[in-house]
Amino acid sequence: MNKLMKMVMLTPVVALADTVVISDSPTVVRKAEIREAIRQDSTWTSENIQKNPYLFLQDQIAACDRLKAKIEAQNITLIRMEKKATRAVKESEEIKTRYEKFLADAKAAYKVANGKWPVSVNGYDLDEDELNDKIADAMERVELAKKEHKDNEAIAKKASIRKGVLKTKKRDLVSLRMKLVQQAEQVKMNAALAEIGDLKAALGTIQDMMIEIDEDPTKLSVEDLTAEDPNAKRNKKVNSFLND
Repeated sequence: MNKLMKMVMLTPVVALADTVVISDSPTVVRKAEIREAIRQDSTWTSENIQKNPYLFLQDQIAACDRLKAKIEAQNITLIRMEKKATRAVKESEEIKTRYEKFLADAKAAYKVANGKWPVSVNGYDLDEDELNDKIADAMERVELAKKEHKDNEAIAKKASIRKGVLKTKKRDLVSLRMKLVQQAEQVKMNAALAEIGDLKAALGTIQDMMIEIDEDPTKLSVEDLTAEDPNAKRNKKVNSFLND
């Protein structure tokens, strides 16, 4: 068990030292017993659970509460990420439409000019170099807008799926916490303790959830958008566009 997990699991144990009854000894002795149990082994083994079932259950209930808080915080992040990506999809579509219109207008004007310069596009007279530059820029912006549209659509979809996963995990977590609380009440009243295997299974479930929830949902392998084509390749694309 790593250091972080040990800290997570030990914190509620220490906090409960004043209230948990693990023997008929005076309070100071009980505190010493708890400290000694922590000193001997900070991992929840079957033996430790058997010795301190109520402490274990309270520890796992506290872990459930921390996980629930993490899920809620992550859900807020995902909602913001999905909204931002959805806006970006709309904006990229608008950019794509605007530059595609310019390309259509430029191509039509070039055909009308029939090899004569300057070419008039939307009221502006452009010589050959100016027209090539503007067409190249527009084509690059269309391609970039397409990529941004695709990337942000993927981000929005991932955020939506992740929210659904978290909703299910939160529901499972609430159910697990309820069972732990009921078990803790039974132990507190000296009722029969559940099988150690069942309690260890609860510990494993919570630890697995901790690992899954700690994954950063905002990290995606999005390609770099800043790469620029060499001028020769760009001019070749322009000529191909104008003369197809």
